[in-house]
Amino acid sequence: MNDLIGHFDREADSYPVSFGTDFIQARKWALIEAHAPVQGLAADIGAASGRHALELAVRRVTVVAVDPSAAMLERLRHQGQARGLENTPVPCVAALPELPFTDASFNLIYCFSTLLLLTPAQQERAITEMAQALRPGGILIVDVAGARSLAIRYWRRHYRRLGFAGVFGQRANDTQRMITDNGLRIVSSEAHGVLSQALLFPGLEKVPGLVRLVRGTETRPGWDARVSKRLPGLAERWYMVSQKPEPGAG
Repeated sequence: MNDLIGHFDREADSYPVSFGTDFIQARKWALIEAHAPVQGLAADIGAASGRHALELAVRRVTVVAVDPSAAMLERLRHQGQARGLENTPVPCVAALPELPFTDASFNLIYCFSTLLLLTPAQQERAITEMAQALRPGGILIVDVAGARSLAIRYWRRHYRRLGFAGVFGQRANDTQRMITDNGLRIVSSEAHGVLSQALLFPGLEKVPGLVRLVRGTETRPGWDARVSKRLPGLAERWYMVSQKPEPGAG
């Protein structure tokens, strides 16, 4: 974990603070926006430099930004000050699979590009931690890497070259089981990346217009969205939205 923290500490100054310009990245914020409470408490797990936490904090929502990298959270704090945000996001130096929160604390928890850095067993513990931290009726949004995807092999080699254990995916059925075993109801599941992961092959990203055609724009899906919908089992990532039932809900 110390090696991972050191890596992201070094990346903090250059880490992106925007959502990205393609459909796949834009869907993350779209899901947060669609399920954000009007007011209440939200947790951004793996907040990094705060691209989502800062946008959500503009509303009447208190956001706790959780990340193991103090340097990332310091950059987030400076970004918040620049936007005139004083009391939120609240920085919290912590890391999955354990969280320093009491049960039933949050109306919304979201976690992107973080679970894949944990082993499958740790991912299960992380889902349990986040589920326990949700209030009844609360929403959990996560992305989980596909174990059968081509991209998981690419990123595993990448992180191993950096000296880490690698990255880890799940199968679609196991992903759903992790969520439902913790008493959550799956609201929606989106598959992404079946086609766009091919852009990892050297040279393809330089083909004029290809990235936009494959990945789409912020408001318009590309080829990847159509292919991923038909072949969800081969997705690079699934965006999963689930909810903790209210007491007595049938």
